[in-house]
Amino acid sequence: MQASLIARSGHAKWTRAILTVCVLAIACTLWPRNAQAAGLATDHSSRAAVPTAFLYRPYYGSATVLSRSASLFDHDKPWYASDGTFVRYDGKVFTGPSSATSCQPYVSCYDGHNGYDLNLLFEPVLSAAAGTVIRAGWYNPSNHSDGFGLWVAIDHGNGYYTAYGHLSSVQVTIGEQVGAQWQIATSGTTGSATGPHLHFSVFTANQWQPTDPFGWQSTGTDPNVVPDYYLWVSNPVAGTQAPCLGCTGTAAYQNATIVTTTSPGFSTAGTWQSATGPGMVSGSMRWTNTTTAGTATATATWNPTITQAGYYEAGVYIDPVNASSQWVPYTITPVTATGAAQSATVYVDQEHVGIFPGPFGTINTGPRWIGLGTYYFPAGTYGKVSVTNATGEQGQQLGVDAIEFVPVPGFTPATGATPGPPNIVPSSKHKP
Repeated sequence: MQASLIARSGHAKWTRAILTVCVLAIACTLWPRNAQAAGLATDHSSRAAVPTAFLYRPYYGSATVLSRSASLFDHDKPWYASDGTFVRYDGKVFTGPSSATSCQPYVSCYDGHNGYDLNLLFEPVLSAAAGTVIRAGWYNPSNHSDGFGLWVAIDHGNGYYTAYGHLSSVQVTIGEQVGAQWQIATSGTTGSATGPHLHFSVFTANQWQPTDPFGWQSTGTDPNVVPDYYLWVSNPVAGTQAPCLGCTGTAAYQNATIVTTTSPGFSTAGTWQSATGPGMVSGSMRWTNTTTAGTATATATWNPTITQAGYYEAGVYIDPVNASSQWVPYTITPVTATGAAQSATVYVDQEHVGIFPGPFGTINTGPRWIGLGTYYFPAGTYGKVSVTNATGEQGQQLGVDAIEFVPVPGFTPATGATPGPPNIVPSSKHKP
């Protein structure tokens, strides 16, 4: 994990409280309407100085943002106002009921959309720039099929926030300092989603006004209520590359060290039930009921045998049955390169994996590997991953199956929340 405890000096352990963001949900959705009703001008004749470009791609790989986009930003009322008009960043206007699907091949011009939907299928999500984590949890704690679902937001200290929605895991906590292109989460299909993807939005700070990071590339008047600027740096490619464990479907990653529920390195404490069936790594899995008690009544631990010391991407396999918890705390305890044992906790949503009712119909993701981040593990059996049933939920099922540890050759962690991404390789300019 680029922003893992290994990469971050003095990393604090995660809090377990589920974030209450109902007030924010109202602000994000309703404030722009109120602002426009108050007569906020859209000609931007008194614009402030053009901001310095600061955004990097929120994912690994060389594909451009637009090539990975399934839905674009609507400059016409980008607060999910459904008025039958969509305005693209280049000024192209689409109207009528078909505008949502006909703006360009394979891309949706979603009326009122306040960001970009990126085709990330349970892939690592990276911070688009350095900053402070200000949101990390459920967008609407009482309805996990609403809004951004499991999400993260970062304050970049320059008048902009970025938001990352529909996640399956969260690897950061509120108040944490992150650098550019650190792993902060894994994409998923929580919240108001039709399938797995990453929703990426940029907001002006404090008032949460959505803005298009591709700016306004037309000679006409920008209909957005805030000025839109091109915010991507000239070389936005991540300098490091961690494996995408969720991209392999049910298959384990090549050269992975795997610990299943039948492996010698797996152990449990407390009451666990066994289940067998297709879609399970070794043909079986374990599950237990969650608890709201502060003390866990059931724990499970995976101790891998690592043959060569180095950095490994850890991933957990989520079964399609007996796994309905929405806030599972996986604690990773590696030993750092200096020999100090440290730990970090990553929260994973199991509810939105497999077959489940979504806000727009039934969704079937099948069982999935979900990344937990990149950590340093020494040779031997010193490192471990553990989970408890103290999720703060009552009556949900917490399922456990295999965990894999995939070597990441050449990985060098960042050492602080520096402005640029680690290991950036100088090259010619790239398109975002």
